[in-house]
Amino acid sequence: MPTTLTLTDFQQAAARLRTGVAEIKAVTEVESNGRGFDSVGRIIIRFEPHKFHEYTKGKYDGTHPSLSFPQRRKNYPVDLNQSWDLYNIAKTLDLTATRLATSFGMFQIMGSNFPSCGCKTVGEFVTKMCKSEAVQLDLFCRLLLDWRLDDELRNHQWATFAKFYNGAGFRQLHYDTKLQNAYAKHL
Repeated sequence: MPTTLTLTDFQQAAARLRTGVAEIKAVTEVESNGRGFDSVGRIIIRFEPHKFHEYTKGKYDGTHPSLSFPQRRKNYPVDLNQSWDLYNIAKTLDLTATRLATSFGMFQIMGSNFPSCGCKTVGEFVTKMCKSEAVQLDLFCRLLLDWRLDDELRNHQWATFAKFYNGAGFRQLHYDTKLQNAYAKHL
């Protein structure tokens, strides 16, 4: 089973991002309940059917309506098991689109963001994400620095951070409020 992060790991990442440990832990709590892997060692994922639809141009909407559709559905997939079920079916149809349409690890970074994490391919990104939470933390730091979101995290600009990290619909899911509350809890 992959190792979990230590306080030293968080402190080193905080120094790299010039922020605090509480800020980073807030993101992990909101994105994955602070876990990169489940109890049996599977990486935490969230398969996004609306993104799969986007990357396959709706090719599978008719034949696989539970894993490809145009609009995000709130609370779907319902849990990690359903995400893995959908992921495993989708990858038999189009592996690259499946990986691009899935968020991975404790920071729930979308596969489509692999270049911003310093990876040459989405396959390299997925392989790295599956190694350890420490690697997931490194890729998160790379992403924030590439996107120049480290200052929003550092300055507790939760709405701006959530908008760029989670997308324009962040308010519907209250990401900014969740981040602020999680940060207060980890102080």
